[in-house]
Amino acid sequence: MKVKAEEEVYAKIIDVIQNIGGIGATIEEISEAVQLGRHTLSKYLNHLRADGRVSYKQIGRAKIWFVSKSPLQHIFLLSEEEKTYTEKIFSRILSYMPEGILILDFDYNILFMNRYLTALYGDCIGQKYYHVFFGSARHDHSRIAEIIDGSSAEVESREEDKEGRILDIKARRVENPDGSFSVIAIIQDVTEKVRYEKRIKNLSELHRLLGESVNRSYTIHQLCSTILKNLRDVISFDFGDILIYDPVKDMLFSYAQIGYPVEETIGAEEWKRRIAMEAIRRKKVFFFDFLDRGKGMVELGLAQTAFRLAGEYNLQEIYAIPLKTKGELHGALLILCRTGRTISEEDRSLLEGVSEAIAGGIAKIKAEEEWRLKANAIRISTQPIFMTNLEGNQTYVNHAFMEMWGYESEREVLGRPCSEFWKDESKAEDVLTMVRKKGTWEGYLIALRKDGSEFNARLSASLVIGKKGPFQLVAVVTPAESFK
Repeated sequence: MKVKAEEEVYAKIIDVIQNIGGIGATIEEISEAVQLGRHTLSKYLNHLRADGRVSYKQIGRAKIWFVSKSPLQHIFLLSEEEKTYTEKIFSRILSYMPEGILILDFDYNILFMNRYLTALYGDCIGQKYYHVFFGSARHDHSRIAEIIDGSSAEVESREEDKEGRILDIKARRVENPDGSFSVIAIIQDVTEKVRYEKRIKNLSELHRLLGESVNRSYTIHQLCSTILKNLRDVISFDFGDILIYDPVKDMLFSYAQIGYPVEETIGAEEWKRRIAMEAIRRKKVFFFDFLDRGKGMVELGLAQTAFRLAGEYNLQEIYAIPLKTKGELHGALLILCRTGRTISEEDRSLLEGVSEAIAGGIAKIKAEEEWRLKANAIRISTQPIFMTNLEGNQTYVNHAFMEMWGYESEREVLGRPCSEFWKDESKAEDVLTMVRKKGTWEGYLIALRKDGSEFNARLSASLVIGKKGPFQLVAVVTPAESFK
């Protein structure tokens, strides 16, 4: 009952202060209205102030009392000497929280900002939220407008401020002791987090696109053209080249480019090769910022080359990355940006991160092209050639083999034991055993054609070794007049 009676007194005091008006009330005015002595009234007022429900302003020796529309704002307006112990702890916790605390009235005026926010925007108490954070004259710039217009009681949003920061904002409507409403918001600057997430996403997307490019490309030109397109879809730049390195000739050959005019000047092509070759020889990234006037380039000739190329295409940045994997250089990626466009540090790191994957793709296509050339040479060879698996079953025969043995369809030959194509099958099996043991065998056998006829043949067989060990036998047959 005592607690209830005290709450009734508290409510009456607050009503009296509100009724007296916005200019505040003296203790004499309140005492007369509530019929309490100054000493007793002073105790009640100090309890209400400790709860943040009322506050005062010191005018000379007199105290003018007000109903606190924003308890937090009341606390932070007090000096350290005026705060209670609880208020000191509470204010310090809020001030040093590792995220922003913002309180607005329902006219978008900022009532309170903690240190996190004042470090970003300065002390903006009393200013309009949408102007301070977004530099906007429109009050509905942020989703907080939904709380103020009454369409939502609570909102969460990710918004970009006037400085380009990305903010995570959680805001809700709160009722003040005097019955009015405020908006309290928790705000975090997540710019770096968003950039990191974007970088991871872009890196993942680039690796996916590179994987598709490698799997779907049959030539280095097709691969490089697809890679450049994929890179420009994810990272914005004006011009790009991939040049393939020939270590034997110590030369670079242009295999793909994007963004350039239909016809390039001979000078521009040579300047690009010079810069790309520098990255190859240094085995590290070459970066040139035209606005820095070539700072860091000690070689005069290289600086002149870069300036000429920059002048040719009105460039601000030149970026050359050696393409190497497992220590082997396969070429260089050249990225050029016109004045007004730059490659961010995140995107530069991204390009360097995928450069080994690009080099690996080029190496794979090179190996496939080399294999196709060899396979084509085997296919059109005039000498009979066949391959078997380790069990001795035939996996490949060329056209010359088919003609020499008198078969018309590969289905009659492939999958059969190779010993069946020789007169002495047991000797043919012995040859397979010798090849599996020693790696090679050369000698003479009598071949058995489809029609049963025979011919003398000299056989040279070798074991094919892969990454996981031996997996094939390959043999070349030369018709012989007689055994030697």
